[in-house]
Amino acid sequence: HYYITNNLSFAVMLGEFAVGVFLRLATSLTPLSHWLEERVEITTPTSSWKRIEEGIALKQFGLDPYAGDIVHEPPLNIMMYSLISSYSSYFFILVDILSALLLKISIDRIHKNMVDQEDNEECHSTFEKLKMKLNEKTGYYSLLIFLFNPYSIALCASKSTQCTTNLLYAVMLYGVSINSVVLVSVVTALASYSTLFPVMVLVPIFLHHRNKALTGIVTFVVSFSLLHYTSYLVCGGNWSYVQSVYGFILTVPDYTPNIGAAWYFFSEMFSHFTVLFLSVYQLNLLLYSLPLSLKFPNSPPLVIFSLLMVLALFKPYTCVGDYVVPFAMLPLWLHLFKYLQQFYVVAVATVVLTLLWPVLWYLWVHCLNANSNFYFAITLAFVLFQSFLLSDILYAKMRRDYALKNGIETKKIDGQDTVVTLN
Repeated sequence: HYYITNNLSFAVMLGEFAVGVFLRLATSLTPLSHWLEERVEITTPTSSWKRIEEGIALKQFGLDPYAGDIVHEPPLNIMMYSLISSYSSYFFILVDILSALLLKISIDRIHKNMVDQEDNEECHSTFEKLKMKLNEKTGYYSLLIFLFNPYSIALCASKSTQCTTNLLYAVMLYGVSINSVVLVSVVTALASYSTLFPVMVLVPIFLHHRNKALTGIVTFVVSFSLLHYTSYLVCGGNWSYVQSVYGFILTVPDYTPNIGAAWYFFSEMFSHFTVLFLSVYQLNLLLYSLPLSLKFPNSPPLVIFSLLMVLALFKPYTCVGDYVVPFAMLPLWLHLFKYLQQFYVVAVATVVLTLLWPVLWYLWVHCLNANSNFYFAITLAFVLFQSFLLSDILYAKMRRDYALKNGIETKKIDGQDTVVTLN
């Protein structure tokens, strides 16, 4: 019976992979992909496949792809994509499938580690029966969310380079699941080489594995340095790519609309305030890693989820692809759902706002019946609701930790039940 059940489960999972591949093929090899490539919600100046093709063409003609303001991918990425440019659609489908498989394996392992960790911790006797139980379908839920998430499918069809970044995030989570600081450091160096900000996920890993922190730091520095030295050699002894890649990310000169807030924020800014507010905005991204790591020192997966959400919320050139991996990690927090207060509101708002993006864009750009304020209002509402989701999960974690320590029953003061609040 166990053998038959396992075979049936494997067959069902294979079928789901097949459906996931079919959906990606149906969108990638049809005219729909060209429309998706133009959507500002899906592709950004730092992840656009058309810009990659432009860089490859300039390279083939012997021109410096970083001489203009088109290419913002590092040299080694351009070299890699040039090798697969003739079958790029299939490459990104393969990347997506590998990401889904790695996420399933990683989430299953992380969930088991969380259950084992909680089993070894002392808790209040009244909470013993509510301890986390091993759920063998946690990774399976993550797989389904990733494979059938419209954001993931659209991202793959548009051939956004964010797909590759998501694969690196999946490998990073696998490193977290097996407690490999070296693997996490190497993969984070690769991700930071492309988009710079993922370096902040190392903070919770190093704080949790203090005895391996020095090894991790050295591994990251060496890996990151090797990537840049190789890039320097590939560019013929030229560092011009640094300004085009990292300067472009840090100075935010492109105000093309996206689902974040930076494009509108800086386009409306008086020029003499730009440097000050740009510095504050970029520092805001980095400020969360240390406080969250100190608040939840024994929960690196939760801190990594939070930092990936923060990255999606606040990074300058954000797209729907930045939410794909954090959404796929949601099954890890099923034990917190009973404490959530806004999950269903956020879920409905996410669907509605996603449908409104192209509508408001059409009214603004094509019909000229609206202006940028209408589109920005939708993107701002989306950012707001996703921040509600993040804060709700963190608050639920704190409430559950309090219950673990102090018991389910609330204490009484002057005969009245107390209410646990977040100060």
